[in-house]
Amino acid sequence: MIRAARHDLLNRVGELSFDAVLTVAHGLGWLLASAVAREAGVPLHLIMHDDWPRVANVPPQFRTWLDRRFARVYRQASSRMCVSPFMRADYLARYGCDGDVLYPSRAKECPKFETVPASVSHDSRPLTIAFAGTINSEGYVQALCQLSESLSKIKGRLLIFGPISQQDAKQIGLGDPPVMLGGLVSSADLIVRLRNEADILFVPMSFSRSESSNMEMAFPSKLADYTATGLPLLIYGPPYCSAVRWASDNPGVAEVVAAEDQALLAAAIQRLASENTRGTLGQRAMEVGRTFFSCDAAQRTFYTALGRIADRRDFSD
Repeated sequence: MIRAARHDLLNRVGELSFDAVLTVAHGLGWLLASAVAREAGVPLHLIMHDDWPRVANVPPQFRTWLDRRFARVYRQASSRMCVSPFMRADYLARYGCDGDVLYPSRAKECPKFETVPASVSHDSRPLTIAFAGTINSEGYVQALCQLSESLSKIKGRLLIFGPISQQDAKQIGLGDPPVMLGGLVSSADLIVRLRNEADILFVPMSFSRSESSNMEMAFPSKLADYTATGLPLLIYGPPYCSAVRWASDNPGVAEVVAAEDQALLAAAIQRLASENTRGTLGQRAMEVGRTFFSCDAAQRTFYTALGRIADRRDFSD
């Protein structure tokens, strides 16, 4: 199938010339990209957002085959851009080739704020914690249910933005107060709505051992938009996960609960009820977020990895 698709794609390209092939290791398109780059004799540039060989939904008997093919393509690539330093280190040990770290980035049109929201110190609504993203694992469901339970005891609210319906939320135990659904909105609108409607932003990472590899190496892309808001972060995940380790490397960027414990989660929420604590954490998160997740930072990393940094002097265009 890959061979047929490769010839079809090269026929479609026709007389056009290209200097490189760029692909993301998700699905099976990266196999086709590898074949096209090899046949055309041009460099292959590879981006990894998830630990695809281990999170791909394939029958167990194909797992070894998938990792073997991925290893071959990873070694073939002229540049390898990993979503976290932890993925970079693991892949270096696993495949014998180093890469660059390309963190998730904000959109070019991302709203920019210099100060934390006024509501941090002048807020009469119930304490509101927001989660934005897809609820795609049992570990995330458990974390959100624990958060919801803790908030119900203090008359707080859980605001969820993402592609989940009221019926689906109810089926997983998130259909009743204090849960509110904000729907699926654009990145720019999300940042504004979070500033206006939330007090704290929730970053859950699964404690399930079956998901440990992806929790360790992947990186929650929501942190790119979260840190643009000026709101404090509450990270809930195992000590080995990328979000907890990132927070440990950047002291003061978040309130962290690194054990699956309802009482510890409730205690963290209580600490975040303090306006001074929320303001300090929100300001720190905003400052660190600019360094890690701005569009400019991502472009610099990207062009450096592609060996074209000298040809792109203005990253603001």
